[in-house]
Amino acid sequence: MNTEGGNWARWKRFFKARSERQLPTLFDPADYTGVPESVAQSLAIFQLGESGGGTIIEQARLSSIDEVDDHYVEALELFVKEEHRHAELLAICVRNLGGSLINSNWTASLFVFARRLIGLRLKVLVLLVAEVVGICYYQLLASRLPAGRHRSLLAQIVTDEHAHLRFHSSFLRTQTQTWWRRLIFTGAWRSATVAAAVVVYLDHRAAMRDLKLSPGTVWRRWMSFSRLAEDLVTDRRQPTFIDTVIREECRGPDSTVQIEFNTLSLAEDRPS
Repeated sequence: MNTEGGNWARWKRFFKARSERQLPTLFDPADYTGVPESVAQSLAIFQLGESGGGTIIEQARLSSIDEVDDHYVEALELFVKEEHRHAELLAICVRNLGGSLINSNWTASLFVFARRLIGLRLKVLVLLVAEVVGICYYQLLASRLPAGRHRSLLAQIVTDEHAHLRFHSSFLRTQTQTWWRRLIFTGAWRSATVAAAVVVYLDHRAAMRDLKLSPGTVWRRWMSFSRLAEDLVTDRRQPTFIDTVIREECRGPDSTVQIEFNTLSLAEDRPS
């Protein structure tokens, strides 16, 4: 097992330290009547997507990949629980915005189908695509919402998704140690991210339009984080964030790495 595999115990402790965070109450006195209805509908789709992911745990348990050990499986299980927490946070947002939760959606079903159809490596690649989607969309969405609880909840999810992106990149990096594996990954990654961009735009275009998020703005943000993930996997960028989260992991659930919203470069995406 290579040295990257040794990080799984530390990732497990990191996720464990965050697993006891309490959910906020549903009640929110703020007035969100000015937020377009399409935003609640869009968040309901993401809420459904954050609710799944359990099958990958069993596949990891049965995997014969050298870099997959018990620590990785436990870290993956804690990651899935964190995603389910995101679903609960998004449910709070949807309800406070006057929307309704949904039980099915074609894009959510498409991601589930892709994960179930393929092996562990490609499942993790699909999860990495989902992290890029989440980081980009939640950041841009929050940049259009008034300061308050919803921005805070979305910022919390974005912070988590940054760690998730590094977690999945760490695994995929162990699977791309030769030039030909990196070449295969790069082709699959770029194809998957372009396909996901089209799917997300089709499903969420009403909310983007109502929030005056231009396709160009969304595409630039998308490509920025897509390149970041690709570089982390192919070793073209040093994963310094991993060192940061490991330093924070043993300090308890309230000490996780926080990315303040004023550091997310949202100003460049505001409408003129």
